[in-house]
Amino acid sequence: MPRPEKVAQVEALKERLSQARAVVLVDYLGLTASECVELRRLLRRGGVEFRVVKNTLARIAAQEAGAEFLVDYLTGPNAMLIGRDDPTVPYKLARECAKKYKHFRVKAGLFEGEPVPPDQVEWYATLPSREELLARLAGGLAGPIRGLAVALAGIIRGLAVALSEVKKQKEGVSHD
Repeated sequence: MPRPEKVAQVEALKERLSQARAVVLVDYLGLTASECVELRRLLRRGGVEFRVVKNTLARIAAQEAGAEFLVDYLTGPNAMLIGRDDPTVPYKLARECAKKYKHFRVKAGLFEGEPVPPDQVEWYATLPSREELLARLAGGLAGPIRGLAVALAGIIRGLAVALSEVKKQKEGVSHD
């Protein structure tokens, strides 16, 4: 019979995995204590949770949360970077940490519930953030609207010039 504290840990991790928009599984073995503190601070600033996981409990939680893909990568020491907001942020931060700390290694991940094998992690880190995509969309929508406004202003200007010419002609005819 499982101990209540372990059941609670599995439930908590399952809930985190279910709510996460992105999860990155990493190997952090070899980081010094000061590097771990610095790593946690960096991740917290980015809105990403850093959770060291016990493999047995993580396997159970992953299976119950529908993240079975991660089970194969839960060997050795593991931590999860869990992002609830922008799904690109944990991948960008994982890439940054891998460059900064030689012992930090990305194993695999989940992006919006889809499995991310190790060879694709770098690609997900290069995706534009949600804010960047929204800015691009706004710019893309504003371009045609701006063009329409300029075209309509040109038509109105042309109409005003034509009416002015007609007025001048009529004034010229009435004086003769």
